Amino acid sequence: MNADSAATQAVERKRVDMHMHTTFSDGALSPKDLVRKAKQAGLSAISITDHDNLAALEEAKPLADELGVELIPGVEVSAVREERDIHILGYFVKTEQSPLSDYLSHCRKLRLSRTERMIERLNKQGVKIRIEHVLEKAGQGSVGRPHIAAVLQERGYVQSYNEAFLKYIGTNCPAYERSIETEPAEVISLINQAGGLSFLAHPGRQVPDDIVRHLIDNGLDGLEIVHPSHDEHRQEYYRAIANEYFLLMSGGSDYHGVKPQDEELFGKMHISYDWLCKMKVRLRV
Repeated sequence: MNADSAATQAVERKRVDMHMHTTFSDGALSPKDLVRKAKQAGLSAISITDHDNLAALEEAKPLADELGVELIPGVEVSAVREERDIHILGYFVKTEQSPLSDYLSHCRKLRLSRTERMIERLNKQGVKIRIEHVLEKAGQGSVGRPHIAAVLQERGYVQSYNEAFLKYIGTNCPAYERSIETEPAEVISLINQAGGLSFLAHPGRQVPDDIVRHLIDNGLDGLEIVHPSHDEHRQEYYRAIANEYFLLMSGGSDYHGVKPQDEELFGKMHISYDWLCKMKVRLRV
C-alpha cells in the first residue's frame, strides 16, 4: 500500500457527527460531557448544533482541543416556509458579534414567548404546569418544546417524551404554537454573512421537494443526508439531489440524550471525514 492509499484509508476511518445538542438548547449533556462522550465513542470530529445558540462552543473548545476531538462551530436555526417548520444547520460560523448572533438572540426571546403561550394553552386544557418549571429544565439554554415535554412527563401528564409531542405539543396538536416566522432564505444569508455553510436539516421530515429546490435556488450549501429519520432509501434519494446540484453532504445522530434511541445511535450514526474535508475546501474557494 502506498502512502496516498494509506492516507485515504485513514481519512475514511475517521468518524464524524455533525448534529448534536447540549444543555445550551434541548440536550441532556453539558458541552464538556458531550465532548467526553464523543471521545469515548471514537468520534474524530463533532459539531455542536444547539438551537439558536452558539454559547456551548466556548465551554467545549478547550476540552475538545485537549482530547483531540475536532470541534466544528455549528448552530441549528429555525425558519418557516409555506407554514412548514424548516431547520437550517450552520457550520463554521463565526461566534463573535454579527447579524447572525443578533438574530439568534432575538430567536431565544421568541422561544420564551412561545413557551409562555403554549403553557397558557395547556393550562386551558387542564394541564397545570408553570413557566417556572419549564425554565428550570432549560437552565442556561434556549427554552423549547423538549423542556415542556420533560415537565409534562415529570408531572405525570404523559408517560414518555414522545407522548408529550403526540398528544399536546407536536405540530398541529392542541398546545402547539410557532415561534419563528423567518423565511429560510434569510437564515441562509445570515449564515453566509457569518462565514459559514448552510445545510437543510433532516429534509425527510416532511420537507417537500419544491421547498428543497427553493432553498437550493437561494444559496443553500448542502443537505443533511445521514439522520435517524432517514432510512437507506431516503439517504440515497437526498444524496442524488446533492450530486445533481453540486451540494455538500452532512449528517449525524441529532443527539439530545433524552430518548433511548439517542444512546443507541451515538457514535454509530456518523459520516465520513471526507465529507467534512469537502466542506473545508468549499470554504476556501
